[in-house]
Amino acid sequence: MKTSKQFLRVLSVLALSGTLATSLTSVVRADNISDTKDKISSNKSTTSQLLAKIQDQQKTLAKLNNQVSEKINDIDANQKAIASATKEIAAFDTKISAAQKQVTDRTDVLKKQLVALQKQSSNSISGNVYVDFVLNSKDFSDLISRSMTVNKLSAANKDALDAVNEAKQQLSDLRQDKADSKQSLEDKQATLVQQKNDLETLKTNAQKQQDAFNKELEDHKGELAALQAQLSQQTADAAKKAQEDAAKQAAAQAAVAQAAASAAAASASSSSSASSQSSTPTSTVTTGSNQGSLIANVQQYLGVPYVWGGTTPAGFDCSGLIYYAAQQAGMSLPRTSQAQSTLGTQVSVSDLQAGDLVFWGGVGSAYHVGIYIGNGQYIHAPAPGQNVTVGNVAYFRPDFGRRI
Repeated sequence: MKTSKQFLRVLSVLALSGTLATSLTSVVRADNISDTKDKISSNKSTTSQLLAKIQDQQKTLAKLNNQVSEKINDIDANQKAIASATKEIAAFDTKISAAQKQVTDRTDVLKKQLVALQKQSSNSISGNVYVDFVLNSKDFSDLISRSMTVNKLSAANKDALDAVNEAKQQLSDLRQDKADSKQSLEDKQATLVQQKNDLETLKTNAQKQQDAFNKELEDHKGELAALQAQLSQQTADAAKKAQEDAAKQAAAQAAVAQAAASAAAASASSSSSASSQSSTPTSTVTTGSNQGSLIANVQQYLGVPYVWGGTTPAGFDCSGLIYYAAQQAGMSLPRTSQAQSTLGTQVSVSDLQAGDLVFWGGVGSAYHVGIYIGNGQYIHAPAPGQNVTVGNVAYFRPDFGRRI
């Protein structure tokens, strides 16, 4: 009897040990799965933060692209003003040369007049041609006539020379003013070019930062995929191991029960059998118009490269794309994103409809524009080095829309 009881206790201890080992193994597996889930959660949090940074960086790039486009337009307009000033200066030079010729011609006339008067004066009395001409009069009547002639010639020549010299001086003054204006425009042009170069440098650095963010995001996507695969494998392994452990535990319990029955029969003790049944609960998891023409026109330019200041199918900037497509649809829109952002009525991003224009920035100060085509998507000309493409509000979210 005593031996049987000891034997039963040994069997019970062995069965209990197997149960404890199984439980410990299950705890380790659960810890591994929990650790992987924590890593996945951390990865998703970091990825979300990276997406926010990428959105902010995209806005920065869009602003810089818009500023560079504006500088290019300013440089073009200023260059035209310089060309116009150069043309006007050339015209002034031509007029000044003509005035100088008039002075020369008038001087030649005076010389010829003096020669003619000299010929009419047979001898020199005073050394002055005009005085000699008068003094050589034949009589009083001739004296009066010659005096009047001298007076008229002197007055006429003086007026003519004064008028020509005055015109020449005025032309010279106007030319100098225009030359000063041209110099000011050239100084401004140098400043505009430097500002454009500075903006392009900022844009290049911002693009590098954007590329770094995108690479980091891709790395996190790869890590997340690996973690999710690891979690799936760990979950499958845990389920398989749990089935195996359950089978081993059931076999051990059956062996203990059989040994107990055999020991009781052998000792001829009062037979009593205790049976216990364990049931594993189961649970069920339930798892549960013009706008149309405008969109069509924009869609046909998908793939066209971005060009600063571009307004033709050879290349577009963001507002140039909308401006050109609207013209084709018979709509007259302003050229810039700032002016376009004041048209129509404002709508929130959550209420956008196909054909609405979408903007980044503020009303009247928007620095980027596209057109909404539905399903959270829009078409826009993103940035230099890229083509007209379809964007998604999940990755580059507009600030507002305008329904025109």
